[in-house]
Parts: sequence; structure tokens; C-alpha cells
Amino acid sequence: MRSSDIKTTVLCLPVSDPDRTLAFYRNVFGYPGAEIEDRIIPLELPHLSLFLMERGAFESYSKKAGRGAQLPNENAGMVISCAMETKEAVDAMLEAAPRHGGSARAKAAMDKASGGYTGYVSDPDGHLWELVFPEPGTQNS
Repeated sequence: MRSSDIKTTVLCLPVSDPDRTLAFYRNVFGYPGAEIEDRIIPLELPHLSLFLMERGAFESYSKKAGRGAQLPNENAGMVISCAMETKEAVDAMLEAAPRHGGSARAKAAMDKASGGYTGYVSDPDGHLWELVFPEPGTQNS
């Protein structure tokens, strides 16, 4: 298989309370039209489809591969990183996350290693998002 053979990419994450998760992604990530469809919240991000799946719905897929559904705890099983358009967008999401059931551990700051203005938020189930505004000259064009 070649990467050019991939038609689309979908990331599926288990969630414990779809209603709470829906409110978070509507208010923090700006998906006001998002809905729950068959215990799944489908979100179209640039170059990625994200399916936030009620735990039982997630397990109906994961058990086919012999796996269960595990929600993050104080450890991160993965970090979902996305480039943001502005520093203000990073700051707004960090500020909004705790008001809508998520968390933000600290204010965003410049990451000298990556050259970006970086902050971290977790959704209500603990899925960790890295929000990065790349400094001019550090983006790949």
C-alpha cells in the first residue's frame, strides 16, 4: 500500500457522555451544528474526520480487533496536535475549555523547540489537544 492509496482518514475516540462531549466541541472547537448520530458525534476537521463515539459504540468497532475502549486518565495515550490560525484562537480555546467541561492546565507559551505558541486543552474525557500557532517562518509551505 502507498499513502496515495488512502482515500480518507478517520480518528475514532471513545467518550463517556456524548451530550457533555457535544457541548464541549460545539463551544470550544466551534462546531455549533454538530449533532449526535447513532451514538457518534462526527466532526470534519481539515484533512481528518473525527468520530467521538459513545463508549459502547466505540467498542462495537474495537472489539472486532480484540480491543476494548479506554478513556485517558492522568496519562495521555496520544496527543492530537493542530495548527491554529492565530495566537488569539489558541488563547480563546484555553479560556473556554474549563467553562465547558474540559480543562487547560496552563496558559499558552512559546515553545522554543518547535518555534510555536503552544497550549494544551483536554476534552471532558481527557483527550489531549495541543494547539499551536506557528511563528512566522516556521511553517512548512
